[in-house]
Amino acid sequence: MKIQTRILYSCLCLSTLSFTGCMTTPALPPEARPTQWGTLINQADNFYQISTDVFRSEQPNTEMAAALKAHDIDVVINLRSRHQDPQNLNAQNFKLVHIPIHTWAIDREDLLAAMRQIQLAKAQQQKVLIHCYHGSDRTGASIAMYRIIFEKWSIDDALQEMKYGGYGFHPIWQNIENLFTPENVKWIQEQLSNPS
Repeated sequence: MKIQTRILYSCLCLSTLSFTGCMTTPALPPEARPTQWGTLINQADNFYQISTDVFRSEQPNTEMAAALKAHDIDVVINLRSRHQDPQNLNAQNFKLVHIPIHTWAIDREDLLAAMRQIQLAKAQQQKVLIHCYHGSDRTGASIAMYRIIFEKWSIDDALQEMKYGGYGFHPIWQNIENLFTPENVKWIQEQLSNPS
């Protein structure tokens, strides 16, 4: 009986995920959207400029490579466990960085790895694109931490953009929001200041 109960519970969880997993937080209407949030470049690719040297998108394809070059992007950080960038972007001479992250298991070490790559690119005056599959959750968490670490935004302001900026954040990933504590921010700041 216990095995049947576990199977039923697993099926119920999976069906709940399939219904709620696709729901995204509603974006603020354009007139209410703060001007310092990302600037839309191409909705079809979920492609936004976040700052003068940081961009975000979904998985770039070969057609998107020209747009990345047009924006002088040098470094492409892929947060997916799969690494399609070599096939899609290799001919364009981007520096390809792969930081495989699972959305359900993202932790502060993952965010630190992304921040280190941004820090390195900034030191070399390079522009960066961060992406995952849809450019929503893992990318959203990385951009939120970028806002906090490099642009000195408050945790609350960074989370507001992550959730309501129109990037497609899925509220089912409560674990992502829970990462944004003063302790984790301080730890990442310390690691970036004193790399070991």
